[in-house]
Amino acid sequence: MKNKVKTIKVGASILKENDKISEENRLLFEKNNVCCINVMGSPGSGKTSLLEKTIPKLKLKNIKPGVIEGDIEGTLDGERLLKYGIPVVQINTGGACHLDANMVKKGLENLNLNEIDILFIENVGNLVCPAAFTLGESYNVIISSCPEGEEKPLKYPLMFNISNICLLNKMDLSEHLDFNTKQFKEYLFKVAPDTKLIPLSSKTGDGFEEWLDFLYLSAPENKKERIVVVGLGDRMKGDDAAGCEIAEQLHKEDISENVKIINAENAIENYIGVIKGFKPDRIYFVDAVDFSGTPGEVRLMEAGSLVSNTSSTHTLALPLIIENIKAETSAKCTIVGVQPKKILFSQKISNEVREGIMNAVKMLREILWKKR
Repeated sequence: MKNKVKTIKVGASILKENDKISEENRLLFEKNNVCCINVMGSPGSGKTSLLEKTIPKLKLKNIKPGVIEGDIEGTLDGERLLKYGIPVVQINTGGACHLDANMVKKGLENLNLNEIDILFIENVGNLVCPAAFTLGESYNVIISSCPEGEEKPLKYPLMFNISNICLLNKMDLSEHLDFNTKQFKEYLFKVAPDTKLIPLSSKTGDGFEEWLDFLYLSAPENKKERIVVVGLGDRMKGDDAAGCEIAEQLHKEDISENVKIINAENAIENYIGVIKGFKPDRIYFVDAVDFSGTPGEVRLMEAGSLVSNTSSTHTLALPLIIENIKAETSAKCTIVGVQPKKILFSQKISNEVREGIMNAVKMLREILWKKR
């Protein structure tokens, strides 16, 4: 019998683990109300120069920026940004041609996110690898520049396709380089029809208005997301009533008109139309979830966690309902899970979960208040 060669799909495994940590980063940004922008581009495209031009203008609008600076070696770019009096963390990859989610996670340990509104992650100069590694960002921005030529979108389609915005930098050089802006635009929209193109010059400041408008609207105090909070649970089963209690307490708060609180209990199917009709940007599903934590512990999780990890009796169809709502509204869906101590018929909520309910209300109150 011939021996068989065992194939190990290392790439798939690495990306899966990266996506997991990326989601943890995203939830951390969400909890702290931080807009994170992943800035990518070739070496010399002008990533650091763009930030040097952008940061002072954000500070004039009382928007607090911060930067995670990624390089293979050295601290030159980080030092250039420190002079603007903002938090800067330098990450040296030691040879890796991109930042990954775990590197960013370690960088975040050295930042106070409460002091940052917009966090720029200046990725390692590369048009290939950064496109494959999500970091937990709110937006991807690719910087291309006129000296690089018009054909970059055709040569590196994934990078341009995953980006929300393409900044075409060094437009002040376009006439000297015989650069064809129309051709670049045609190539870009061929591979990335949904990517917004903004031509500008970091040196002269021409074209910066549209870029800055995007950042102003993305800043937490300016971006009024439409949010739905859905409490789930069964009041007859002890700690399973946690989601209902949290929704009822939030209902008493002075909540903005862009927020809707729904106590769906164990009949979320009756509220699908209401949720969709509100056209939310973000939905928090609040529930008692057994994630093997300490009773009363509160945890933010991705919506897919309900598929197999919930202790509630009403969730057989819930994952499908959430997926349906997510598909039709494009809303970001997050689970606010409270670890139950006991779920028994005709029992009261445990003291530990009572404390967890208070903590969850406080957490959501802070999130919703920042979104006003």
